[in-house]
Amino acid sequence: MLTIIKSEKRVQIWVFKTNIRFKKDLLLVAPLLNRTSAILNWNVDRGDVDKVLRVESLHLQAQQIIDLVQQAGYHCEELPD
Repeated sequence: MLTIIKSEKRVQIWVFKTNIRFKKDLLLVAPLLNRTSAILNWNVDRGDVDKVLRVESLHLQAQQIIDLVQQAGYHCEELPD
């Protein structure tokens, strides 16, 4: 996790290994991540071997993000710094 301060708010950046490989996978995960108001921004690098999910949040913890991705049926584990 990386922490950045923006306008006196601490934005946490979480990075995860996933199995989100295709656009159809993104279509299943996106609604869960988009409707979570604590997530400021997110993206998946499907070209990376780890299919890296990067999430910016003000107060979510890693496990909460993992739980969201797993609700959509995908693997998600935090990558070490």
